[in-house]
Amino acid sequence: MNEKPKFSSVVFAGGGCRSVWQAGFWSVAAGPLGLDQAVIGATSAGAAMACLVRSGRTEEGLLAFKSRFARNPRNMYLNRLGTGLPVFPQEALYREGILSVLDSEALDRLLHGPDIRVLLAIPPKRLPPQLATGLGIAAYSLEKHLLRPMHPVWAQKLGFRPQVVSVKTCKNADDVANLILQSSCTPPFVAIQYRDHQPALDGGLVDNCPVLAVADVEGPMLVLLTRRYPPDRFPETENRLYLQPSAPPPIARWDYTDASGLQATFDLGREDGERFLERWEKKN
Repeated sequence: MNEKPKFSSVVFAGGGCRSVWQAGFWSVAAGPLGLDQAVIGATSAGAAMACLVRSGRTEEGLLAFKSRFARNPRNMYLNRLGTGLPVFPQEALYREGILSVLDSEALDRLLHGPDIRVLLAIPPKRLPPQLATGLGIAAYSLEKHLLRPMHPVWAQKLGFRPQVVSVKTCKNADDVANLILQSSCTPPFVAIQYRDHQPALDGGLVDNCPVLAVADVEGPMLVLLTRRYPPDRFPETENRLYLQPSAPPPIARWDYTDASGLQATFDLGREDGERFLERWEKKN
């Protein structure tokens, strides 16, 4: 019988390749903290990691992405311009990595286990998709550079709205991969995605730490970040614990060539998870 969870919900922030830190943390902390029963809110690559750990395919997924990174020498292939082939390899490698581990058993765990809620950003209808994408990314990037907020707001003020989609609405592995790519849509690395005939962009544009996805879940919430923040950026809220990597993850968000950096980021998550459990056990 599973232990009663210490946290009712867990949030997986976005962060590209840095999100592998979350999988490393989960691999050592999920059991002792009873996280396997918690509702998850996630966005962007955090959604990919949430599906990976919940499907029971963490090791296989890490190996799948590392092997693809090792065979990919560049993050941009300018020689493909005008050929019809993708200049940026990230989207194809991202989708391949997800689908390679979502067999029937893994998919069954996702669809019949505790809920994973994925955040998307829906742009204003009055704007063409390309213009809306550029505007949203520019607003997010500028706000992050100037203010470094935990929960960005500028994109929502411009008319971008959050949409939360449960993984349980997916019928097959392709649906799961599509949902993750929609939540990770950051051109030019991932082309503009569509859901229900409307553009869907990276959920991090409206909240890179998507606590809103699990706001209705009562009880303590654990928020797993993917980068370090200044101390004064952490919200003072009850029943919500934010955890950040102990050091900057040693990989760039969209670097799909760095297999060793991916492993090192996972290992950092494991080490941070072990240290957290030591502190947690002493405190509780």
